[in-house]
Amino acid sequence: MPHWRTLGAVSLVLVAVGCVPLPAHPHRTSAAGCRVGTAWSTAYARTHILGMLAPGEIQVLHYRLLVRPRRGRPCGSLVLTKELALRRGTGPLHIVEIRDFYTHGRLVANHRAFIGHEITGSGVYEARVTLPIPRQAPPGRYEVVSLLYARWGQGSPTLIARARTRFTVAP
Repeated sequence: MPHWRTLGAVSLVLVAVGCVPLPAHPHRTSAAGCRVGTAWSTAYARTHILGMLAPGEIQVLHYRLLVRPRRGRPCGSLVLTKELALRRGTGPLHIVEIRDFYTHGRLVANHRAFIGHEITGSGVYEARVTLPIPRQAPPGRYEVVSLLYARWGQGSPTLIARARTRFTVAP
């Protein structure tokens, strides 16, 4: 029995000093103090229903990004809130959301998500995603630009909305 206690203590020390990483899990903190395993995808939830349009039509009434807090540090995190109000017709609508992250005018990260299955009808939608700030993120101002493209059936994708927000990474 004493050798199991020793093995447990040695394992705990190895994890604590960073020799053995903890398994990735949403909202778990790594041995070095940074969040790991946080999903970049979000799920839109409809909060209000709006009137429908004719089949094949779409109208974006509002699209906005908010980030809180507006200032973070490496190994910290920010919460990105996306608000979308639209009216759409019936039928299969494919919507792609592209989020680009810039600093000093340079693209540093991006994410593409297919969200048409979440935007099931006309309405007001909201989504939140936790954005971890990597340990190596240089201090400075960052900008998130989100583009929404829509395509009915086999038609060509069309830009239907654009939103942006900014935040600062402190040293």
